[in-house]
Amino acid sequence: MKLKLNVLKMSKSAWIITIIIVIFAVSIAAASYYYYGIPHPTRLRILYTQSDSMVSEVANDFKEWYGRQIEITLTPIDPQSAYETVTNPYIKPEAEIWWGGPLSLFENASNSLLPYNSTQKSENTTIHSCPLMDLDQNTPRWYTASLHALGVMYNELETSKPQTWTELLNEKYEENLAMADPTESEFTQPFIMLIIQSQKWTEGWEYLVKLSAYIKDYDTNEANSVLKVASGYVPIAIVPDSYAYDRMAVGIPNINFTYLNATVLQPDPITIIKRGDHLNEAKAFINYILTQRAQNIIGRYRLPIRSDATVTPPRINPFASNFPSILNYNKTFEEIGEDIVKDYYNAWITERHEEEPSIRTAWKEIEEANETSPYYALAWNNFTMAERYVNRTYVDTLYDVTNEWTSTTLVNSYKNSWSNASTTAYNNAIDNARKSKT
Repeated sequence: MKLKLNVLKMSKSAWIITIIIVIFAVSIAAASYYYYGIPHPTRLRILYTQSDSMVSEVANDFKEWYGRQIEITLTPIDPQSAYETVTNPYIKPEAEIWWGGPLSLFENASNSLLPYNSTQKSENTTIHSCPLMDLDQNTPRWYTASLHALGVMYNELETSKPQTWTELLNEKYEENLAMADPTESEFTQPFIMLIIQSQKWTEGWEYLVKLSAYIKDYDTNEANSVLKVASGYVPIAIVPDSYAYDRMAVGIPNINFTYLNATVLQPDPITIIKRGDHLNEAKAFINYILTQRAQNIIGRYRLPIRSDATVTPPRINPFASNFPSILNYNKTFEEIGEDIVKDYYNAWITERHEEEPSIRTAWKEIEEANETSPYYALAWNNFTMAERYVNRTYVDTLYDVTNEWTSTTLVNSYKNSWSNASTTAYNNAIDNARKSKT
């Protein structure tokens, strides 16, 4: 009876405090039951630059492999936007996985990526000089999810399947060959190194100059090259395989892709975003991507990273004996000479492709020249001057004297000298070819 009277005598403020405490306790109990008593799917959010069909199939299979309920959000995005999303410290990325894009973006974003030693990490760290994971850190910050390589997409009704790069210099392809400017695209830039390493320096630059004469216009990107073949505008295009496979998946008839007698592998990275919320789920996804099970799916769309994965032709497993890798490919030279070679190509080929004195004008004159005239040899020697103006050994010297091609003043000086030399050489080629006809 005393207890009842004491309760009745509580002040109004005491009653309010008591009610608030009760409500708070009930809320805590309800929240605990919601999170621990009721089963909840975990979450994973993926930014991807790949084909929708491949990523969707992989994500759906991961749900089964994961063995627990998980909600996956897939967000298509372009590589540059993905990089900006991942690296911007003032905006939450709203994602845990970043999948796909040029390797350089992942390397530049290194501090925003989560180091992780995957349970499925391969003992192989490279395949044909191509890295299968981040090798610059003790704990990898990215892994290679798939591989891509250069080849040609072609229309089977308009041309036969080529076998070698040399076949592209057949006169039937003159002004009928599409290609993105390799100095403007990180995906096509390896083409320069592919040619000068597979055909050696001298023959390689001669090939590159002549091939440029066959290209009517350099495309701004690989998608345009692929579209030209798919629409029947040109019969053949030099492209990374992934661009061709994505277009072929649409079901356009008579379109095919092939690797020629040499190619260079490039990685397509995948990583965990450090500022993501669901990092355990992201680690599980990385583990899954590296399994044979996931790579079998990827092998239907891209080149896999495992020797035991199956592929759908015309894809070739890079571990297979018939994969057209370059014997004794010099990875060190690629790393040292990449920027030098790109700038050299730009000065001797890209700049002179259209602007007079142009490669195309010089080639037209040489085609009409009198081969028995002594002026013909002079015309040809000037047309192919790029192969002799700088030799392979001198690239190492350039790398050293320009502080790894970073000394702006020296680099610009060399680039200007190359531009001037190419102008003179192609002018001389045109003049001598014309003289040969008289």
